[in-house]
Amino acid sequence: MSSESEHIDQELIRQMAAGSEAAFGKLFQRYWEKLYITAGRKLGDTSLGKEVVHDVFLDLWRRRETLAITNLPAYLGKALHYRIINKMVGKKDTFFFDVLENPGASLYAADQALLEKDFTALLSSWIAALPERRREIFVRYYFQHLTTQEIASQLDISQKTVQNQLSIAVQFLRAHFGHLLPVLLLAATISHHK
Repeated sequence: MSSESEHIDQELIRQMAAGSEAAFGKLFQRYWEKLYITAGRKLGDTSLGKEVVHDVFLDLWRRRETLAITNLPAYLGKALHYRIINKMVGKKDTFFFDVLENPGASLYAADQALLEKDFTALLSSWIAALPERRREIFVRYYFQHLTTQEIASQLDISQKTVQNQLSIAVQFLRAHFGHLLPVLLLAATISHHK
């Protein structure tokens, strides 16, 4: 990015911090399209992409008085990255559930839906607590459905490192949640028969 563009960004950030909606609008116009294209591509859903970009800019406006941004494109890129991960973790991805478990058809579909919602909430908390690189690998593999080779190439690390990080994450997941699924299913069955 040119120094002139950086200077414009810094001036608009200063004005926005002082409450200028016009400056905020100019920043939005400068960056929304690139962020929208990135989000839509990574999420595979343009309406979700639009929602995520809206959230990034809404957060920027809300925190305008306390933020110290030196490189706006980098800041927006990182903010978008985390919003995308949260969106992927927050939505139920059937591919991921198929990989983790295949319980067959449930006679108690409503109970099953509630259990999956509870499980998703627990899983989301767990994923958020992973070290950043491990979380990135985990999300790309299970939610973006990339191969270990693709992830290694994107992150500029070895395929073996990707496989090791996935293995550690899955072992931890099994250790902490493996016992939980049967208990939740049993509790749901018992409460259903009461």
